[in-house]
Amino acid sequence: MDTGRSRPDRSTKWAIDRLDERERRFSFAAAGLAAIVAVVIYVSETSSHKVLAKGQVSPQTTLTFGLASAALLLITTFVGRRAPVGFVALFTFLAFGTYFVLGLPFLALAAWLLYRSWKTQRAAAADVRATRARSGSDPPASRAPSTSAKRSSGGPSGNKGNKGKGPVRPEGNKRYTPKRPPPPAPKPSRRERRAAQTTD
Repeated sequence: MDTGRSRPDRSTKWAIDRLDERERRFSFAAAGLAAIVAVVIYVSETSSHKVLAKGQVSPQTTLTFGLASAALLLITTFVGRRAPVGFVALFTFLAFGTYFVLGLPFLALAAWLLYRSWKTQRAAAADVRATRARSGSDPPASRAPSTSAKRSSGGPSGNKGNKGKGPVRPEGNKRYTPKRPPPPAPKPSRRERRAAQTTD
């Protein structure tokens, strides 16, 4: 297992997914701000005794959503994951939808966390490309000798007797080949045998 690559990958993933110290402080501040804004909206709406228009959220609902968003921001900040904190910040902005100005800090927090994650991931990708470029430009430690070097140094493919003296001449076959025996004498025909018997 290549531990040299797994450790940088883990540290890069940790930097992309996790909140740093400054982001953690801003997230805690956003959780407190969400609770304060929810209470302020509830008090202002209940004290004014305004009649709710059609489709308007009641002060109790706004207070419930605001306190729930504050609690979720606290929990996700304690966990330390950047993506859940950004999602809850966006949800908090939507919870204060009728009060757009009061919800802008939570939208800014979600966008800032997304930008920080993208920036860290881009820097990590640039480091990976630079490392690959450096490893690709380095010459290999050892290379196999070429066939011309083998021939010039009298290797197995070269001719030891002809170093740099022109083309290599083929050598004769040194294997011994025995001579073929002479063919046997032909047998005399029947006429020749009768002639030999008569002469005897």
